[in-house]
Amino acid sequence: MKLVQKGNKQLRIADDQLANYLARGFNEVDQKTGKIIAKEPADELKALKKENAALKKANKELTEQLEQLKAGQ
Repeated sequence: MKLVQKGNKQLRIADDQLANYLARGFNEVDQKTGKIIAKEPADELKALKKENAALKKANKELTEQLEQLKAGQ
């Protein structure tokens, strides 16, 4: 069993659920000391959101170019 915390809410979860809770913003906490052991991978999520926005912009531009090429034929 693992102990996770988000804000002032602590939950005891199964070991195999740890990754799911970390992805949802919880931190793993040491049961004896109360110190944080593992934090959420926030940097990875921010990077993925930034990449997603860039890909959407590029997709929109390419779609517009395609429409212009179709209209020209």
